[in-house]
Amino acid sequence: MMPCRVFRGGFLFLLCVAAISSERKGPSAAAWKPIKPEDFKMIAADTGDPGAEAAILFREGDLNDDAAEGTSLKVYVRLKIFTQAGRRYGDVQLPYRPGEVGISDVHARTVRPDGRAVDVESKDIFDKLVSRTSRGVWRAKTFSLPSVEVGSIIEYRYRQTYPSGFRYFAFDLQSDLFIKELRYSIQPQSLSKLDVKWVTINGDDKRFAPVWNGSYQIKADNILPFRREPFMPPESAVKTWGWLYYSKESQDDVDKYWIEYGRRVYAAAREETKPTKLIRRVVHSITVSTDTPREKIERIYEYVQREIENFSNAPEAHDARDSEKIAPNNSADLTIKRRRGTARDINRLFIAMLRAAGLNAHVAELTTRDENFFHSYFTDSSQFNSEMTAVVAQDGSIRFFDPAAENCPAGIIPWEKESVAALVYGKHNPRFVNTPISQGWDNAEERLLTVAPTESGELRIHEEDSFKGQRALEQRNTWSDLSEEGLRRLVASEYIEAFASGAANEATLKVEDRNHSSKPLSIICDYTAAGGAQLTEKRLILGVRPLIRSKAPVFTAPRRYNDIYFHYPCAEHQRITIEPMDGYEAEELPKPVEVDIGAAHYRAVFSRAGNRVVFDRTLLLNAITFTAESYQNIKDFFDRVNEADGAPVTFKRTQ
Repeated sequence: MMPCRVFRGGFLFLLCVAAISSERKGPSAAAWKPIKPEDFKMIAADTGDPGAEAAILFREGDLNDDAAEGTSLKVYVRLKIFTQAGRRYGDVQLPYRPGEVGISDVHARTVRPDGRAVDVESKDIFDKLVSRTSRGVWRAKTFSLPSVEVGSIIEYRYRQTYPSGFRYFAFDLQSDLFIKELRYSIQPQSLSKLDVKWVTINGDDKRFAPVWNGSYQIKADNILPFRREPFMPPESAVKTWGWLYYSKESQDDVDKYWIEYGRRVYAAAREETKPTKLIRRVVHSITVSTDTPREKIERIYEYVQREIENFSNAPEAHDARDSEKIAPNNSADLTIKRRRGTARDINRLFIAMLRAAGLNAHVAELTTRDENFFHSYFTDSSQFNSEMTAVVAQDGSIRFFDPAAENCPAGIIPWEKESVAALVYGKHNPRFVNTPISQGWDNAEERLLTVAPTESGELRIHEEDSFKGQRALEQRNTWSDLSEEGLRRLVASEYIEAFASGAANEATLKVEDRNHSSKPLSIICDYTAAGGAQLTEKRLILGVRPLIRSKAPVFTAPRRYNDIYFHYPCAEHQRITIEPMDGYEAEELPKPVEVDIGAAHYRAVFSRAGNRVVFDRTLLLNAITFTAESYQNIKDFFDRVNEADGAPVTFKRTQ
C-alpha cells in the first residue's frame, strides 16, 4: 500500500433524499445485528453537537475483489434519529450507473424506541432514473423506512456488484452525520499483476490508512461530520473519502508522468480519429472550398450534432439493457456508419472530420468540475472523466468544442468543462491548457414585464424573457423531454410560484427557439396573479420581489466553513413597467441602490414615465469561487440585494 496522499476527485456513494413512502410490515431478513442498549440511550449531545438531527451508529463495508463472478461490496448502515427533522434520513436513495454496477439484496427496517421492528417489503423498494448527462445514466434504488420517529434506529443493507470488476473504487470515510463506528474489510485480487494503492482524499487522518491482516482493514471511530452548506464546491472536494486502485505506475515525477501519458494515449487516439474515405466524402459534401476555418468547424459541428445520435442521451429504454447489445465503436469510421455512439465516440468522429477538413484537431481529456476537481500532482489518469475537442490555430491559440453536449452550440462548452485543466494530446508536446470561462453577460437572462394591477388586487402581467449562453443551455436541457403541454405547465408554475396566493391563470405561452441552440431562448407569457397587489382605502401597494422572482437570502449563517461556489458567471436584467389604474399616482419612490464588490455588482433604480413606474434591476456575478474567508463580504452584498429587492411601490388614490 502506498502512503496516504491528498487529491480531490471521484464519485461517492451517498445517502440522499428520495420521496417514496411505505407503511408495511414484512418478513424480516436474517443477519440483522443486535442493537446495543447504549445505542437506544444515545442522544445528540453524545456526538458533540446537541443540535444534531441524527447519527450513524456504524457503517460497514465488505469488499471482495477476488471472486470469479466479479467484484462485490456488501454495505450495512445503522442510524439513530434524534429530532423530527432527522426523520428525513428515513428516505434513502442508493445511486448506481447501469452497465457498470448493480445493486441487489436490499433490506431495510425501522426499530422503534420500544424495540419493535418494522421491515421494508421488497415491493416497496423502487428503481428510478436519477439523471442523464453526456457522461451517462444514473439510476437509484429508493425506499422509505416506515414508522420513523424520534428515538428510532433505522438500518439497511445492500450489495453492489461490478461484473467487470474495477480498477478504481471510492469509499465513504466521512458523512454529513457523525459516525460512531466505521469498518471496512477489503480483499483485493490475489493474482493481479498490478500494485494495490490507496489514497485518503481531503484529509490525512492516519486512522483511515488500511492495515493488512489477511485482507486490508479500516477501523475508525467518532468521525466528525463535514459541513454541508448552500453553494459549496462539489461534495467530493470537501469531504474525506478513500480511493482504492490498482496501478503499475511508478513514475513520481509529475511533469514527466503527464508527458509520457499524453504521448502514449495520443498514438491510440490518432489512429482512432484517422479520416477515412467515407469521412472525407461526408466532409467534402457539407463544406465549401471557400469556407474559413471557423465556418468549416461550425458546419461539421452542426452535422455531428444533427446526424449522430448520442447514445448517452438516448431515451431511458436505450440505457443499460441496450448498451449490452451494441458493441463499442473502435473508430470514427464505425461511428459515422452506425450514425450513433457514446459521447466519446462522437467527440472523436468530430476530430476525424476536422482533420479531414485540414484542421489541427486533438483530443483533450479533463475532469469536469461538477463532481470533482483535478490535481496534476496526483499522478494517475483515473481523475479524468470526460473529453472535448481542441482545435489549434496557426497562431497557436486553442478553441475547445463539445459536440456530444446536448443543445450546446459551437462556441459554448458546458459550464462543468469551463475553467478546468485539459490535457491536449500531442505526439511530442502534450500539455495542459486551461479551458476558457464565459463572462457574466455571456450567460444572461433578461425579463421585460408590463404589470397592470386591478381593483381586486389581481395583477395582469405580460412577460417577455430571453436566455443566452449557459442559462439557455441549462433551460433547454431541463426541458428536453417535455411535451409542449408539459412545458407550458412547468413554465407557468415557475412564473407564479413566487406569489403568496399561488393562484394564477396563464392565458398564453409562447416559447421561441426551444430547439435552436444557436439562438437565445425566448418566452412570451400573459398571465394573471391573484393577490399580487394590496389595496387599502387610499393606497395600492405592490412589491417587485415576486415579479423578479427574487429568492429568499441563502447566506444566512453567521460564519462559513466551505468556499462559496457558483456554477458559472451570470447576469440578470429586469425591467418592470407598472401601469396603475386610473385615479392612482405613485408616491415617493424608493431610492436607487448600487452595490459593487468587484466580482459582483447590483443596481436597482425606480423611475417615473408619465403615470407609470419603471423598475430597472441588474445583477452581475463575474466569478465562480469566493473563499470562505471572504464570506462576510459576500453575505453583506447579497443581504443588500435582498433588502433592495423587497422595496415596495406605493400608489395613492387621487379620485
